[in-house]
Amino acid sequence: MIKPWLFEFLPELGSPSTEPNPQDVARLFARYLDLWVRDEALGFEGIFFSEHHFGRSYSPSPNLLIAALSPRTKRLRLGVMGVVLPYYHPARVVEEIGMLDHLTGGRLEIGTAIGVPQELARFDMTMAEARERNDEIVTFLDAALTDRIVSHRGKYFSFSNLRLLPRPLQQPFPPRWTTVISSESARRAARRRVKISTGFNATPLIKKIFDAYREEADKAGFTAGPEYFALRRRVTLAPTTDQ
Repeated sequence: MIKPWLFEFLPELGSPSTEPNPQDVARLFARYLDLWVRDEALGFEGIFFSEHHFGRSYSPSPNLLIAALSPRTKRLRLGVMGVVLPYYHPARVVEEIGMLDHLTGGRLEIGTAIGVPQELARFDMTMAEARERNDEIVTFLDAALTDRIVSHRGKYFSFSNLRLLPRPLQQPFPPRWTTVISSESARRAARRRVKISTGFNATPLIKKIFDAYREEADKAGFTAGPEYFALRRRVTLAPTTDQ
């Protein structure tokens, strides 16, 4: 059975040459929060927010959107697809996961991503460095969600005996996701037993990615059912067929 979720992109007002009225921005946030509350009544099962920077959207910290929406909803699963790990210190990522899982009453979904090349470049970060940082933080994240006290020695981060609090409400941890665009990244996710999200590609490529995940899952000793896959598609709704 297909479970309907929303993949949210909160569009910015104005443009690089036109600064919007701050009151209009405030009304935009209020309008979208109302829409997301309504989505629960319409039967959607969850929302994944996106993280973007430097234009086109107002979602530099999607965890704040989760915290704002959580008390206004009761059933919606809430997550980010995904938190762009190369921007952050891994300890902060883990501790915010714990906080949000409690603030949502155990409705959090963990999603991570490497990031968009054009946005990373604004920080003078290459995709090669972003992948290295992502892989190092993912390794730490997996360990920190399992162990109460963690140490790490890596290329970008080093620390000893960190006790990261609070521990998540969902045990052993909330569902984990990552975005993928290739068969190899799908295989890496399967070896971690992390769910995958992909989309905006042709159906044959989607099938190839999902088949690679299932094949690697079999090798890892678990069956990857439909709940391990998310497919993002643009859907346009209008009052009439012609519109």
